[in-house]
Amino acid sequence: MKSPFAATPAVKIPLQSQFDERLKSPIALRLNPPPPVSHVFDSVMSTAITGILAREALSEIIGHHRWCGTEADRRAGADLCASRLGYRADEARIVLTSSTQSTLNMLIPGLVGAGGILAVDELTYPPIKAFAARYGAKLAPVRMDDDGMIPDAFRQVCRTHRPKALYPLSTLQNPTTVTMSLERRKTIAEIAREFGVSIIEDDIYSLIPRNAPTPLSALAPEISWYLLGLAKSVAPGMKVAYVVAPSKEAAANLFWPGVRATFWMTAPLSAALATELIETASMGKMLDAVRRATAARHILVRQYLTNIDHRLGDGGLHVWMPTPPSVTSADLTARLEQAGVLVSTSDGFVIGEAEPPRAIRFGLGNPSDDSTLERALTTIAAEYDRHRSA
Repeated sequence: MKSPFAATPAVKIPLQSQFDERLKSPIALRLNPPPPVSHVFDSVMSTAITGILAREALSEIIGHHRWCGTEADRRAGADLCASRLGYRADEARIVLTSSTQSTLNMLIPGLVGAGGILAVDELTYPPIKAFAARYGAKLAPVRMDDDGMIPDAFRQVCRTHRPKALYPLSTLQNPTTVTMSLERRKTIAEIAREFGVSIIEDDIYSLIPRNAPTPLSALAPEISWYLLGLAKSVAPGMKVAYVVAPSKEAAANLFWPGVRATFWMTAPLSAALATELIETASMGKMLDAVRRATAARHILVRQYLTNIDHRLGDGGLHVWMPTPPSVTSADLTARLEQAGVLVSTSDGFVIGEAEPPRAIRFGLGNPSDDSTLERALTTIAAEYDRHRSA
């Protein structure tokens, strides 16, 4: 009898070439960063750095650890998260971390632990498999439809497997681009509350859409850990994330023990920069610039993929595109690579032993300019049409 849980994958050490892919590849679309907005970024960041150094010496900034964040950092984090949660959380509930990934490296062992079960979408953020393997947690996939996680399927997983936590990407889900409706969010939150399941909500894609629904964490704050990172809305190297814990006691109990033996803390300069951007309203300028650049790239997608089935949510940084019936995800990906465009197959997103869907995912933000993305979209459309007519 097959296990209902996802098998833990073998750990592979990536080659340096994989990290350099986005720089050396003809057109690499496997990553989904925000599009570059250097005309705004350089000015905003220069002004922010000047403002920081006018008030505080560099030696003071980097001369001390910021641990969970200074009072100013947590105040800024509470302000930013309030724009999504709809209320301003107690600053004692805010923890500043170096990224969503580093946060998950704390929350999964802290909330799920070895042998514990983490419920996830049946297609989800691939590194979650590595996190689970590292800490001995098991993944229980939950079926999805066009509105995201199916409530009845989540309830069944709760009844059968008793997961300790749920990891949802409820806004612009990775890879499907689905944004869960508010009504479904309410239902999922109630089920989690009913079964005592902690919610680890990754809301990293939510700052670019202008009207994203209320997060699950605002519907069930007493059981939720809300994560809001900046790498997908400002710049990939802006490795700063804000966590809103269920309570100040929960934040302290999970993050403080062993703090000197871990490294989830934000680098002082990055923390100071993020705080400056939020407090001076420069963050809004950055987000508006990224929104405009993203919207321009969405226009290109609609132009070049007019007659091709694809999914692209409002403000989304990636496209989920079903393949023609005559070709698998792996085959189309290989053909595109031969043509000079790198995209992601669907199998990397699958949790458990389900058959990978016939689809590919590709990001829109990595090309340095729109013309490069246009060349990639032209190639994708041509390969799709070639197989559609086969």
